Amino acid sequence: MRAAILSLSVLLAACAASSAEIAAESIEVVYSETMYYTIEDGGRARIVGADTQRVLEFDASREDFRRVADLLAPLQAEGLACVSPSEHIRPGYIVWRRAGEETRRVELHISCYEGGVPRPLAENVRRAWRAMAEMGRARDLAPAMPDPTIIGVEWMYWGNPTSSWSVSRSGEGRYSEGDRTQTFAVSAAQFDEIRDIFRPYENRWFECDRVIADGPYGDIVWSSREGREDQRTRFDAGCVSGDADDLFERLERVQALVTTLRGAAPPQ
Repeated sequence: MRAAILSLSVLLAACAASSAEIAAESIEVVYSETMYYTIEDGGRARIVGADTQRVLEFDASREDFRRVADLLAPLQAEGLACVSPSEHIRPGYIVWRRAGEETRRVELHISCYEGGVPRPLAENVRRAWRAMAEMGRARDLAPAMPDPTIIGVEWMYWGNPTSSWSVSRSGEGRYSEGDRTQTFAVSAAQFDEIRDIFRPYENRWFECDRVIADGPYGDIVWSSREGREDQRTRFDAGCVSGDADDLFERLERVQALVTTLRGAAPPQ
């Protein structure tokens, strides 16, 4: 019996070692210091630059790894080459590793001016980035943001603030436009109503798929306390792909509530 148990232990240890070897393969893709990702075969993945607010980390399956690895495999020979690389932009790189040891490194010329010469492998690089970004946004392991006590909306046009408002669960609302500022009362129930309207976008990445510039845009900002920003979600009136319809419908409802609250405030 003891011999059988020892044999089973050895077998399980061998399986664990085999699994570790399988998961030891990894890929690192670096565009710049602020835009890069890493993914392990059946391990952890990390992407920087896909979300302006935070680093995205998620658990990658072997299928996830293979999806990215297959796209990058054709670049193992020469990387993403460029006949006339820019003298002012440092190229990125791709590194393949096994058991932590580097097995292959190639250059990654993202910016390249070649007069219309096709670079089909550039599409592989873009597709791999999109795949990583999609997985990161959907499965980010970051802890949920704390319950907000302040919610605000900021409107911009061509980089210039046009108006903003915020409501606090402690009872104060504030509206600003140009040099004019108005304060108004907000009950806890009214704050909760505004939060409930925006709630589907808490702890959620959102980005319009297609935007036509030259329209107003802005951010919804959630804060757990004064001076701390926990989440910022961008909206743009130039979104023409339809994926922002729900967000704008909610924004309009909240804007109407805030207008009513402002109208009930005494003259200032």
